Amino acid sequence: MADSHDLTPQPIPTELHSDYEERPFRICTRCGETLCDFVEGYQIAKVFRRGEVVFEYALCAPCHTGLVDEFSDESRQTLEKFYHENITIGLGSEACAICRCGRADLAEPEFTLGAVCHGTELLESLMICGACAEKSGSFISKKTQEVFGDFINDNFPGVPADALPSPTPITYF
Repeated sequence: MADSHDLTPQPIPTELHSDYEERPFRICTRCGETLCDFVEGYQIAKVFRRGEVVFEYALCAPCHTGLVDEFSDESRQTLEKFYHENITIGLGSEACAICRCGRADLAEPEFTLGAVCHGTELLESLMICGACAEKSGSFISKKTQEVFGDFINDNFPGVPADALPSPTPITYF
């Protein structure tokens, strides 16, 4: 990753709570286990369009790793290389971790927030603007698109998978 950053725990901000449940995320979207039970932690992802949350999920470390392991080798390697070379850690949720554009300055009011958490503490958060998410999405193979489509169909019936960004292979575990 382009910058190193000391992971200093802090309370998980309300913006990273579940809008659907109107409280902090409690269970893994994929396996249904209690997130606080995972010593390895968990990741949260929320997609915002025009100030509204349109999609959200939380994955425990084993489910996140398992999902990324299902990605094609080509997608995983390309995305890992892209993120390693382009992400700046430590900007939090106020600037895109790839292009560094401030949230208030985005041409399109679309972005994804990601967070690494442990228990009730936030270890790291990052924001990726819609344009950068679209660019990284262009690296995803057909197999990986199908894997993500299955994740969406299994966990969010009725939500079109192609309308959402896929989980990234970024991991802090």
